[in-house]
Amino acid sequence: MRIHFNVDYNVDIPDCAMGSITAVFKKLLLLIFADFARLVLEQFAISFMNQTAKPFSCEKCGNSTNFIWKTKRAKDTKITTIFAEIKLPQMQVQCKKCGKKMYITRKLLGIGARQRMSETTKRILALVGSLTSFRVSEKLFALVGVKIDKMAVWRCVQKVGEQMEFGIDENAMGIGEADGTGVRIQGIKKRGRELKVFVQRKASGAVHVAGVSIGRYERDWDKLFEPLKESLKKFRNFLLITDGDTSILGALEGVKVLFQRCLWHMPYQMKYYLWKDGIKRESSEWYYILGKVFDITAIRYGVEDQGEIEAIIQTKNEHLDKLLTYLETQGHSSCLSYLKNAQGDLFTAFRNKLRGKTTSKAERVMRTVKLRTTMGKWSEKGALNAIKVRLAYYYNGFDPSKENIDNKTTVLKNAA
Repeated sequence: MRIHFNVDYNVDIPDCAMGSITAVFKKLLLLIFADFARLVLEQFAISFMNQTAKPFSCEKCGNSTNFIWKTKRAKDTKITTIFAEIKLPQMQVQCKKCGKKMYITRKLLGIGARQRMSETTKRILALVGSLTSFRVSEKLFALVGVKIDKMAVWRCVQKVGEQMEFGIDENAMGIGEADGTGVRIQGIKKRGRELKVFVQRKASGAVHVAGVSIGRYERDWDKLFEPLKESLKKFRNFLLITDGDTSILGALEGVKVLFQRCLWHMPYQMKYYLWKDGIKRESSEWYYILGKVFDITAIRYGVEDQGEIEAIIQTKNEHLDKLLTYLETQGHSSCLSYLKNAQGDLFTAFRNKLRGKTTSKAERVMRTVKLRTTMGKWSEKGALNAIKVRLAYYYNGFDPSKENIDNKTTVLKNAA
């Protein structure tokens, strides 16, 4: 439907400075938007009432054809949009079959009874609240003249986050990474809880977030993997890469996976164990041990001959054995224990000709998580919902700002 919309306002403005123009337009924007919403609502309502089949039906008898107008401008109802809270007239019709009277404004707007926002508005506010703090969200809206309370943003984040579901993409690669990061939780001292994320690699090099959960450190991985087990079983070989938390495997009982220690993490985690063994940072011994670990974990992909692959693995294991002997003779027990625990799962991907690269995709996802969770302390549920929305936006294509936009919507300027 083409809507003819004319704007006619008188404006008192002290000067033509850009600041004054901007301040006046912020006020005009809200007035113009309310006028436009009322006009569109009214014209669509009139058009629908002239049609035989209506886009609504009687709440009592189910009739969807025979209605008469009772009033087009009953008591206003308040609707919250991303521009402002506006008032729209309650349009009332009467069913000619049973005599039932009902309001149709919310039916036409797609907003449920006793609801202030459309689902699209909730999703947009949730996205803003997942990208920055709730206080900053409120301020950002205020900068363009929109009054949205920070608690309204918080509620939208929680509602939208609770509704979000993640899962395995059967068209993506059979390679995934699991990782966790700490979140400060209200009432829990020290490290709080661990936010756990499982990402699946795509052929393009990007990742798809397949699962998100929150729980205790080195436990509760079943919350993440239980909904994914049936989908994982559909892959002939699924390569799981982790930073070394073996408790993950317990959550995958009954699912056949190839377990690979993340080679990207190895040298960086090694720095912690060097510290635990009292080896001075940047000393000759510190560089010697770290250099050996970097060499052992460096994999040259593209080798296809299985004999060559086994020869490379054998050589690297020999180097690792020599390093373990050295650590044992020097009494570096923490480094020794760490490398021994990792030894059996270093070359799973390489041996099976799978590209378990040494760069951790999950680590990049965790940086995205931390940029939001480091702001303040959270409830477990609050943190989980905010991160679900955030990760869905960055990695799974969730973008409500692009919803309801198609080639059928155009704006034409009338000729003078």
